[in-house]
Amino acid sequence: MSYFKSRFDYILEADVAPTPEPAPGTPANDQEAMAQSLDTAKPADFDVKAAERQTRIDHVKVEQINRLHEWIGKIDDFIIFLNDTNSDSMQIQLHSAPCDTMFENIARSEKKKISRLAADLGGLSQSLKGYLASAND
Repeated sequence: MSYFKSRFDYILEADVAPTPEPAPGTPANDQEAMAQSLDTAKPADFDVKAAERQTRIDHVKVEQINRLHEWIGKIDDFIIFLNDTNSDSMQIQLHSAPCDTMFENIARSEKKKISRLAADLGGLSQSLKGYLASAND
């Protein structure tokens, strides 16, 4: 403990070096530094007119709504492909396969996965439709 005490006392009693003088031409405060900056732009130069900004926002919103419609359509089409009642759906084709075939084996082992995937995609589709409805408000 005495080592730490002596070291602490040494640090406390040591001479502190004086603060160096600032270089000539160094601004004394922020206002002087701003006045000496190389940038001549005024804050008003960066202002965006409200109408232009709103037009850009509206354009982006319309693009996103259209993209969301596309996504929902593709997801709904895939749900129909996986698990619909028509004869073209994957589930119907697998379950109507003859015995001892590859499709019958797939139907036996993968029907839960296919159904779960269709249910999850249905949930995603409904969520996206909710966002779409809120975007139109």
